[in-house]
Amino acid sequence: MNVDIINNRKSIIMAITDGGGIGPRMFQQLLMRLGAPEDFLSASYADFEDIPRFGEERIVKLMDSLEKVDDYDKRLKEYSTIDINVITFLDSDYPEQLRKINDPPPVLYIRGDPEAFSEKYIAVVGTTRSTEEGIRFAVDLSRALVGKGYGIISGLAIGIDSAAHLGALKENGRTIAVLGCGVLNIYPQENMILSRQIEKSGLLISEHDPHTKVTRPNLVLRNRIISALSSGVVVTQIGEKTTGELKTASYAIKQAKPLFYGNPEGKLDYTRIENLPGVILSDVDHVEEILKYII
Repeated sequence: MNVDIINNRKSIIMAITDGGGIGPRMFQQLLMRLGAPEDFLSASYADFEDIPRFGEERIVKLMDSLEKVDDYDKRLKEYSTIDINVITFLDSDYPEQLRKINDPPPVLYIRGDPEAFSEKYIAVVGTTRSTEEGIRFAVDLSRALVGKGYGIISGLAIGIDSAAHLGALKENGRTIAVLGCGVLNIYPQENMILSRQIEKSGLLISEHDPHTKVTRPNLVLRNRIISALSSGVVVTQIGEKTTGELKTASYAIKQAKPLFYGNPEGKLDYTRIENLPGVILSDVDHVEEILKYII
């Protein structure tokens, strides 16, 4: 396909997702009803009105964003100069694992080594209020998995996520960080240096414009991407009050991914995971138990 057509499509998708507020499922509705993104530009108010759950406010916002496609074309060119790769659902290099879920991101903003997508990953996630033992378990498990030929994917949060990324880097393995913010607005800020280390051989991924600030809903939504891009999900430690890690476990169940729980301290509260069944790992020596379930 002509490069100009591809870039025009990217600019349109960037405009409607960032400026128009169109999410994954609404984007799929637009594709089914109107065809290719370039056809959105010639669509009338009545065309959008025919789409379920498209009220007046949403239509006005969408049509307004389509008038600003040129602005997003400029952004696309700007991002390419600072090594931000923009991949949309319609591009050939869009990750196939994401195409299979119910709500694939319409667009991904990526920094790092594109070759990193070619490897298999296991998600290692957990609480931001981790214990020393939980941190050690996440680091050692990630190192062991890298030693078995897998990359590590997590969410760049403090605590277990950071430990997982660091464990992979210690073994010179690839690691992917999926963000609930833009790739130019790293959260938490104390992980800025870690994010730069990840970029060198792995990837930073976000479905949001690079300048987007973190929000709680975005942190929850990024968990579906973490699970989707993995061959299996390990929740190494569950927090007493936080539940973000259990959101990732829930996505793993929905996406039919093997699910595991770390229990290095023997304190796992089984009542919290009774509806999210998974294999229990008491120590890193059980890494082979994970690999038995990985396709």
